[in-house]
Amino acid sequence: MLPLSAIILGIGSFAATLALVPLVQRVAVLHDVTAAPRADRLHTNPTPYLGGVAIVLVAAAASPFIGQWETEAAVIVAGAVLLGVVGLLDDLFTLPPAPRLAAEIFAALLAAAVGARVQIFGGPTDIALTVGWLVVVTNAFNLVDNMDGAAGGIASASAVALAVTAGLNGQVLVGGLAAVVAGSCVAFTLYNWHPARIFMGDAGSLPLGYLLAAMALKLRFPVPHASSITAIVLFTAPALFDTTLVVISRIERHQPVYLGGTDHTSHRLLRLGWSTHVVAALITAAAAICAGLGVIVGRGIVPALPVAIPTGVLGVTALVALLRLPAEVAEKTRP
Repeated sequence: MLPLSAIILGIGSFAATLALVPLVQRVAVLHDVTAAPRADRLHTNPTPYLGGVAIVLVAAAASPFIGQWETEAAVIVAGAVLLGVVGLLDDLFTLPPAPRLAAEIFAALLAAAVGARVQIFGGPTDIALTVGWLVVVTNAFNLVDNMDGAAGGIASASAVALAVTAGLNGQVLVGGLAAVVAGSCVAFTLYNWHPARIFMGDAGSLPLGYLLAAMALKLRFPVPHASSITAIVLFTAPALFDTTLVVISRIERHQPVYLGGTDHTSHRLLRLGWSTHVVAALITAAAAICAGLGVIVGRGIVPALPVAIPTGVLGVTALVALLRLPAEVAEKTRP
């Protein structure tokens, strides 16, 4: 399992984030870095951004204290910090898609250069798959940050599962970094649960998605490729599911994928009459179940096929059902 030092770092990151979020919240309010209510969002009151800044600061400060700290981990964390800065600039000034994508590709290449890569075919093909995976998951977490508690809940579940898997594998560095991310995300989610007192913003969602995707690639599974790929996908399945839903929905309606909207999983579930609390809890529970399945598949406790087939069928069924629900939310907020 995880060494005591990693557990302590996780707890310390939780406490540090718990203390830091109110400070960045005050800074955001003081400088009017807030999200105003608008048609493509659910909140009705101006809400400060910068919650993600606290997560990134704590993760960057805590990670060098992880046992077996190496250059490769420093490079991955540097990539996350880069995306945090780009995300912050986007929160403040609304960057066009091209600079964001360029930064994401550069950060992905950094991760690939230090071993966080797909290892299936070898050579340029694996590098291309690695960049594709990291960019897709990075943006998936950016897209899933659309409801109070959603992104934080998914990231917390994913990070805990990655930490457990790394601990069982004896991978101290990955396990420690995942524990740090988990602690920070859980603490942030306490402030972000409905009604949110602060939003994560792109400054948090971009580096979080990147870190989780990179850590998943750094795991070394004692199972065949099919099981390891299944496990890696399961760790981030809810975010990938929501992205797939949004992409299909936007294509059907001839709308850009990168724009905000109320056609996400969370928004469609609200149309069923469920409250924001219930929807966020369901999404977090789904993330925890998927992440837990990822752990047992990745450890070889259960083969990939008996998990992948029913999970895939359930996912496709849910996708079709949600696409039939209206994309617009009737009420701006729900208690």
